[in-house]
Amino acid sequence: MGPHALILRLLTRIHFSGNLVQDNTQDTVYVMERPYRSHRTLLRIGLRKQQLDCDPDQIITLDSTKQEHIHRQVETLVAHQRNHPDKVIALQPVMLFHGHLPSQEKGFFKTLFAESWDGSSRTNRALQILFNGRETLLRADPPLLLTDLLKPDLSDQEIARRAIWVLRNHFHRARMAIIGPDLSHRRTLISQIIESADVQQALEEESKRSQRSALVLEREVRHNLEEIAADFSPITARLLNRMITFMLNRLYQKVHLSGLDQVQQLALTHTLVYLPCHRSHMDYILISWALYRHGLMVPHVVSGDNLNIPVVGPLLKRGGAIFMRRQFKGDKLYQTLFRRYMTLMQHRGHSLEYFIEAGRSRSGRLLTPKTGLLGMTTEAWHQDPSRPVALIPIWIGYDRIAESRTYQRELSGAGKSKESLLDTLSAARILLEKHGEVTLSFGEPIKLEQTGDQLQKESIRQLGQKVLENINAVAKPTQMSLLASILLSSPDLTLSRQVLEKRCEQLIQLLPPELADTATLSEPVAQWIHAARKRQQITVEGDQVRCTPEQAAELTFFRNNLLHLLMLPGLMLLLSRRLPQPGTSTITRLIKGIHPFLSAELTMGNNDRILSQQITQTRQILIEQGLLQREEQLLVEQNRPLAQHLIRLVEPLLLRQYMLVCVLEQQPRISTDTLIDVTRDLATRVHRKYGYDAPEYAERRLMEGLVEQLLSSRLLEGERDCLWPARSLTPIMRLGEKILPQSLTRLIQQSLNAP
Repeated sequence: MGPHALILRLLTRIHFSGNLVQDNTQDTVYVMERPYRSHRTLLRIGLRKQQLDCDPDQIITLDSTKQEHIHRQVETLVAHQRNHPDKVIALQPVMLFHGHLPSQEKGFFKTLFAESWDGSSRTNRALQILFNGRETLLRADPPLLLTDLLKPDLSDQEIARRAIWVLRNHFHRARMAIIGPDLSHRRTLISQIIESADVQQALEEESKRSQRSALVLEREVRHNLEEIAADFSPITARLLNRMITFMLNRLYQKVHLSGLDQVQQLALTHTLVYLPCHRSHMDYILISWALYRHGLMVPHVVSGDNLNIPVVGPLLKRGGAIFMRRQFKGDKLYQTLFRRYMTLMQHRGHSLEYFIEAGRSRSGRLLTPKTGLLGMTTEAWHQDPSRPVALIPIWIGYDRIAESRTYQRELSGAGKSKESLLDTLSAARILLEKHGEVTLSFGEPIKLEQTGDQLQKESIRQLGQKVLENINAVAKPTQMSLLASILLSSPDLTLSRQVLEKRCEQLIQLLPPELADTATLSEPVAQWIHAARKRQQITVEGDQVRCTPEQAAELTFFRNNLLHLLMLPGLMLLLSRRLPQPGTSTITRLIKGIHPFLSAELTMGNNDRILSQQITQTRQILIEQGLLQREEQLLVEQNRPLAQHLIRLVEPLLLRQYMLVCVLEQQPRISTDTLIDVTRDLATRVHRKYGYDAPEYAERRLMEGLVEQLLSSRLLEGERDCLWPARSLTPIMRLGEKILPQSLTRLIQQSLNAP
């Protein structure tokens, strides 16, 4: 190689992605996306490092300015393949990216001259290599075999044309998966939306209804679109990544990721819609940061317009934020406008992100899905199903959240505070505090499939429910969720340090094997306690670990993250202790009878086959851990301390369900609001008597979600103004009286019967 190659070797360091290994049975021809001499030279350098040979005539580039030349080259290869059927000619796509290794980015100029969609001038390419040459990514994807394209009825020219189309399409998808879609001018995009048929029709209807001129309305629509539309800037995204990396390093000891491999593969073939649970304002920051660092495009995130505040709002827009009014059901024009914008973004291949729970969960549990945006996503896909769509559920677990105190105030009845610039600036103090570890777990994707021309409301609700179930299915136990589960189920909220360590270790053993060995649990429990004490989440006095009432209220959030994983062993132990004849078949039958109600609250799904497997697995684990013992046909709870913790975790859930059933039994026809208000009042009274004051126990939205889930599960029937049970509640009432403390069931009945 000449001086040009020598300079490139000195300035670059090539990082490989994919598979460059040659198959001895194939004749490989490397196809490059761009016709740059430096790219061809770097490919040959990279191949030599992989101990592969490559002649210059084995490299072709899809140069759009030399279409005829490219077609002749590929047509010659097709003819050669047809004349030599014993050979296999493989066209292997290869791409080069300068500066798309975010974990290594340093300095302003590295960010400024990183890879983009724009074709680069010689000067710009030279600067890219100068500043980002040490961070060059060479990506090789699976080859296109000409033998797969050969057909007797097709000419060599037609096959060559198809091969080039496939390769161009692949390069476009791969570049889009890594750096995002090519961005047109924002003003052009806004004009395109306004000129669309549905927006024009909505404008005309609103003009007739309000007696306002179309010109005035169009000016208002343009203003609304300016507020809605993201103004994404790749350079801003790269600069924000550096700022966020600094911030996350200050906040978190570790960030654990799992399940990203399948997302990276889907990004090549699907438009991705990320649907995380919503527990903190840090959620979307963490997700965008994680995706960017793993070579995936930064998603456009739908946020409430309460975040569109001076200084911060424009910066978020440049990072990909889409701002949406909290309520716009009564404004058909705005609704049409927002739907058209979301549809256009999806059709252009942008990955999107929104929170299916809408607002942040103050209690740490999943909330009922809000399916408005999900309906827009499925509707847009039905309009153009040529590019498939995959919904990506994401579970997020924290050891500490910055909003904890705010949540407790709001659960205690304080109003929700509106975000402001002052709040944002004052929040910088959290950089001085440590927040432990955080886990992002990407769940099983849900691929949209053709289900007919009409989208039924019920199917969208079921899809939203499936998303939540997939989120919960990939939940990971965090250090604080385990500590909180043990401490909050302890008498007086106090344990010795040694006992707390031992019971946390025992609790881990009850989890499925794939969860017990997660990276979040690799440190000794003693270190968890030390870290939680430093974060002032628990109090350590000598050998005693305890929670103050304020700390206990905060820890309920983290305990609730784990409740759906501990419900089944806790329920099995409670039934084994409280039933007079706890036979195996009896316990299984009762669990299946109670499970739909608990599943409605904890979002666990109702597949009978899976539930049977889980019951069998849980029973075996409890026996192996010495918490249950077989005595002939009975299952006897061994009265071990850990069993008491698990029973105390599940008992409040059963109490709340029992209260709801009691209210329905007393008033068989009741409105949703009355049912919620009466049950909340009972829950507040009973839980204060039962243990510490936990405001989340009677959270209204939690109750609303429970009622909605019971309606969706067909356990309740009717409409909001009049509900009634779908089946007799007498058996459930009798079971509750058997397995719940008599003092509490009496208190509930007395409260309901009081004048």
